[in-house]
Amino acid sequence: MAVTRRAGLQTSSTFSLLWGLLLMLALGSIMVPLDGNGRVDFAQWAETPAVYFSSLPAHGYLLIKTAILWAPVGFLYTLAVDTRVIKIWASLGIFVLLAVGMVMLPAPDFRMVLEVLFAIPGLALGMWWASRIKGALPRFIPGALPAAPIAGTTIQADDTPRQKAAVGFQKTDLAGRAAAVLLAAGVVLSLFLFPLMQVGLAIGLALYGIALWRWPWAWLIIVPAALPLLDLAPWTGRFFWDEFDLLMLATLAVALWQGRFRLSAWAVPKLGVLLGLFVLFWGVSLMVGLFPLQPLDANAFSAYWSHYNSLRLGKGLLWGLVIYGLYRSRPDDANAFIKLSIGMALGVLGVSLWALWEQALFAGAATTADYRVTAGFSSMHTGGGHFEAYLVIALPFVWGLFFSLRNSLCRALAGAGFLLGAYAMFTTVARGGVVALGVALLILILGTWLARRKQSSRRTGLAAPMAMGVLTLVVMVAGVSSVFWKQRLEQTGADAGIRFRHWADVLSMRDSGVMAALFGQGLGSLPATNLASQLPDKAGSYRYASEGGNTYLALNSAGTLYMAQRVAPHPAETLRLEISVRAPLTQAGLEASLCEKILFNSRQCQWLKVKVKTGGQEWQRHTQTFSSGEVGAGNLLTRRPVQFSLYNPAPGTVAQVDNVRLLDERGQNLLRNGDFSQGGDFWFFKSGDHLFWHAKNLWVHLLFEQGWLEVMLFSLIMILALVRLMRAVGQGGLEATVLLAALGAWAIVGMVDSLVDAPRLALLVYGLLFIGAAWGASPRAPVKSRQRSRHHRRQGSDSVAGPA
Repeated sequence: MAVTRRAGLQTSSTFSLLWGLLLMLALGSIMVPLDGNGRVDFAQWAETPAVYFSSLPAHGYLLIKTAILWAPVGFLYTLAVDTRVIKIWASLGIFVLLAVGMVMLPAPDFRMVLEVLFAIPGLALGMWWASRIKGALPRFIPGALPAAPIAGTTIQADDTPRQKAAVGFQKTDLAGRAAAVLLAAGVVLSLFLFPLMQVGLAIGLALYGIALWRWPWAWLIIVPAALPLLDLAPWTGRFFWDEFDLLMLATLAVALWQGRFRLSAWAVPKLGVLLGLFVLFWGVSLMVGLFPLQPLDANAFSAYWSHYNSLRLGKGLLWGLVIYGLYRSRPDDANAFIKLSIGMALGVLGVSLWALWEQALFAGAATTADYRVTAGFSSMHTGGGHFEAYLVIALPFVWGLFFSLRNSLCRALAGAGFLLGAYAMFTTVARGGVVALGVALLILILGTWLARRKQSSRRTGLAAPMAMGVLTLVVMVAGVSSVFWKQRLEQTGADAGIRFRHWADVLSMRDSGVMAALFGQGLGSLPATNLASQLPDKAGSYRYASEGGNTYLALNSAGTLYMAQRVAPHPAETLRLEISVRAPLTQAGLEASLCEKILFNSRQCQWLKVKVKTGGQEWQRHTQTFSSGEVGAGNLLTRRPVQFSLYNPAPGTVAQVDNVRLLDERGQNLLRNGDFSQGGDFWFFKSGDHLFWHAKNLWVHLLFEQGWLEVMLFSLIMILALVRLMRAVGQGGLEATVLLAALGAWAIVGMVDSLVDAPRLALLVYGLLFIGAAWGASPRAPVKSRQRSRHHRRQGSDSVAGPA
């Protein structure tokens, strides 16, 4: 033992020495003279010292920028493990990267070498910072480190586990409740700043908090049910921080206050390390996308090309980790999975009825109508397969509920809900979703048969799953019988070619260099990168500008981008549009429309053209009177939603818009925030150019925004989940069958859609993936417990063997 310890100390001291040399080398490399091509040029030092010294600030900027990105990695990793570990792996990693670069790049740009070396000062800074506060960490993060005894309290050796747990809870309870108070304050502040339905949301969240206080498992039902249904973005215009985020914040706050959320639940063998690294590198990609920080103006949280879009996408993983942590931290509850399935079933039932209502309103019984249902998924305002992805993820849970319940009526309702959801899938006209549903159905039939066979110990149990499968196939055949579906199927080959070219185009926009390869362009950076590459003639965009304290909308056109707001006019009503426009730089056009519309396809439109004179800084005031016609006709169930939209039809031009009013016959303004003084509140944009906003492939999206490290870690976590779930399915686990079917289904949809660029969908993808990867594994015991158990085992083996 002593020899091993001395060897470990020698190894540690060797790498510490190597680390110190690397740190000195990295800091000293800022003085290396480089020519314009990035090659080392020592002649520059002697011949042109002025040029040499003028290049040093650029090297210093590169050092600071790279170090800032790596400092959080060193900080978080030092908190999780030990500085010796990061010194060893960082030293080896640096040498490997440099060696591979020298081999693969015959004439490397030395600036790339500097990017690698400058990671060392960043890691060192983070390690130094973490070492300073590591001792104080248990006061702020419950369960992060073993809690020391409270002052004045002594734990005797014969104390019961309950007494020890009580002392540890007193230590961590204060930190958890402090965090809960901060989160609750965030909910209150967000409600105060919310543009619509503050009172209703406050009452709803208060009732939800009371339910959680009384029944801590209530989130298992309410959160999955609310995920596809609680969506007010088309009315509020808020899509960076919305009402569902407040629900998740309240969920976490109550869990922390009650001590029901523990980071130790994440310490699962094999998964813990992969998940820790995934989160660390995700943090680096988030900061790459976030920095440099933009001004906190009206554009900060109202456009996807804002740098703060990295925070919007970051919510997906954050809430997924919360769901995973809550599920792993819950008390032993045999019905937890049933409750989660009930929540999923309620969500499926809600969006399925919504989809049938939307289909009936906009397409009717016609089989030739080219209408694609979006239900409550406002995130599809830029396209994407979010609705069908949600259905193929949630439907396996409804299947599992059907085969788990004993009550005949409840089983019948679950079975009807599954078939209704399967039919709703076909209203989306999504080919990838249908293939994914077929894959999920095969997994469900086989896994359910194995589960029923294990339970009954008889060679039966296949009839019921096969019957449900046949009924689902009948629904699938009926769903694809429309003319529009046949047209979609005929276009599959051509659309596949478009997708392949789009994936290549997305990857071609990546920056060169080690940082971009490892960590990507930055979380949420695809729309901004695409916009920069296509302006001014190809990409539609908008921004809110200010002049003399007056805020207005600048609407660019190069695609089908509409700025819209929900309104409620009466049919056959005389309306008056008042609007101020100008085009000081280029020719521009402006059109306004009043249409029956949810996201894309319109019915019963009234179009107005606004003439815009080019040049001049003066605002041009226009007034038009028109009839609403049949727009908004019908009763509460048959009336279609109505939108007022602004659109610039002249490609490559910018129209500036202000003081928009839509007055009814009583003189009441149907629009809110028509002067844009509140930025994008109440306005919600839609774009028909779907490829602009999405990578249309999960792995291409991860590679572009988060780099190779995250792609590999995500794939390893997915493989771990598949292995553990398939093992459990083979043993007759129905719950594992449900998770495996959901995972396999979203992996299929992920081949043709990004998935994680919508935070709510990313919550399901990440949360269920991590739950599946931890399936059947117990949390890793604390270090002291493992050492104590090994000590007891050693003592036991010595007493059995006895002296020689």
